Formats: sequence, C-alpha cells, structure tokens
Amino acid sequence: MLGRKSHRTPGRARRITPRLLTPWVVLLLLPLMLIQGCASLSPNFEKPDVQVTAVEPLPNNHSGDLRFRIHLRVFNPNDSALALSGLYYTLKLAGHKVITGTSNSLPVIPAYGQEAIVVDASANLMGSIMAMTELVRLQGNTVPYELEAKLGLQKSILPAIRVSKRGELRLNQYQN
Repeated sequence: MLGRKSHRTPGRARRITPRLLTPWVVLLLLPLMLIQGCASLSPNFEKPDVQVTAVEPLPNNHSGDLRFRIHLRVFNPNDSALALSGLYYTLKLAGHKVITGTSNSLPVIPAYGQEAIVVDASANLMGSIMAMTELVRLQGNTVPYELEAKLGLQKSILPAIRVSKRGELRLNQYQN
C-alpha cells in the first residue's frame, strides 16, 4: 500500500487483544490448577488398597449369561478423601480371566477410611469354563483369585491408580 500512512505512532502502546491475553492467562492459572490436583501427588500419597470380600453368583437371567455380584472393600491410607470417577476391574479365578467389568457410581472414600463397593458383572464364558475345569481338578474349599483394578480419580492430574491383589475365596460361603 504505497502512499498510505500508518496510524501507529512510535510512542503509543499496543492494545492487548483477547487473543494475546489467552496464553498468558493459561500460563498464570496453570500452577493453580496443578496445586488443586496435587493432593494425590503429595510425597506421602499411598495407593489405596482394594480387597475382594466376596464373589456371589447371581440367578441366571434369560440371556444365559453367568452373572456375579462382586463385593470389594477400598481402603484409603491417605489424609485426604479419594473421590473416584470410575472403576475398571478384571477378576481371575484359578488363573483364568473370568470377569471384567466397570462401574462409574462409586462412593467417596474418606481420609483414612474405607468403603464397600458392590458391582454386578457378567462372566467370560471361555474363562469360566477353564476356571471351572481347574476348580474340579483342585477339589478344594478355596479358589485362588487375582484382582486387577484401575481406579479413576476426580480432581487429579493422575489419570488413574492401578491396584493388584491376590488371595483366596472360600467356595462354600453362599451354600445353605
């Protein structure tokens, strides 16, 4: 644009537009957001403990799925409450993956507290057959289990906490 004069004077300050302001606001607010989520990143933060307290067979439904009610207990060894956003779990019985499930309606686990969580799940047919074969072969009153759980946290920059647990379940606890 030849012949056009610029309206800008050398001593005049530039106007700050919202586009230029946005990166600065983000940079200033980022430390505050990190502090909010750092409760679960403190040096003293310990993973919660998840225990299987019972696996209860549910009545057969019309679809033919094998259904179970899994009773879990979550222990929070920390000085702040754990607000869980979700749970993804896998349960192996006698070394075979039998149950996989999710839940998103979970209680807040109080600081230095514990809560019972009950979830219903469908069984993996092939894993169930393999586990049943192993149980018949073992002919015992207990079955070894492995629980792997991923606990999603609300208000945390950690995506999830992973917990693994091994133990034994009594087979005769639901017989009359």
